[in-house]
Amino acid sequence: MDATLALTMKRGDANVTMADIAKAAKLSRQAVYLHFADRGDLMVALVQYADENRGLAKEIQRVSDAPSGTEALREMASLQARTNPGIWAAARAVDAVRRTDPAAERAWQDRHQHRLMGARQIIQRLQKEGNLRPGLTLGAAADLLWTITSLRTWEDLVLERNWSPEQYETRITQTLVRALTR
Repeated sequence: MDATLALTMKRGDANVTMADIAKAAKLSRQAVYLHFADRGDLMVALVQYADENRGLAKEIQRVSDAPSGTEALREMASLQARTNPGIWAAARAVDAVRRTDPAAERAWQDRHQHRLMGARQIIQRLQKEGNLRPGLTLGAAADLLWTITSLRTWEDLVLERNWSPEQYETRITQTLVRALTR
């Protein structure tokens, strides 16, 4: 996994072959296929491996452990502000090829489904606490949370519009609380 991650980062995209990965890892191509059925499985595993290495499970636990749904919104914005700088290059690499590469697309969708599930859990919590903004359905509210906290939004605001990480976290948190809660 280290060799795959290093190769992907070095090339700046996810367009690497199993043979490239085997060579970088000093393994036979067959050995790589013993662990992964295809490049799609490897890409999904790579994203999960990168998440594990940066302690994403612990970070997500902070969101889950928040004392209220509103605090969970705050933690989610904080999570994105803290972790997006470290994943941006790898995510950009996968995004660059995902529309023409089924393996990269599978990895991309796997990660996004996990984020969407987390957004739904926060929104369900807000509803259970009676703090979901009236007129919002669970689905619409989860979609808004998922989109507002997306890597693309972070990229646009921090990298393109030059918001500081602190501005991003503060403004996104304010937007989420105002848009999604009573």
